[in-house]
Amino acid sequence: MGYRNGISAGKEASAQKGFNVGFKQSVLIAYKWGFVRGISSAYINLPDDFIEKLATRTEKKVQLQNLHQSAQMISTTDAIKMFHESI
Repeated sequence: MGYRNGISAGKEASAQKGFNVGFKQSVLIAYKWGFVRGISSAYINLPDDFIEKLATRTEKKVQLQNLHQSAQMISTTDAIKMFHESI
């Protein structure tokens, strides 16, 4: 009985440690990904006169629009898969 309890406790401790490491690795990347998606979506949905004030140069407007399109093309599920494959 003690042996089984020890094995069970060891598995739980090991799983928790693995979770903590994985969480630490992914939380910063997920935050950045969400930030890019959120900011680019907010920008795209602003009225045109606000956009003109924020990005006065045409090339910057195009870059922000391209960033938005790129970020929206990748679903959250696909982003998670890409992250998992990269580690």
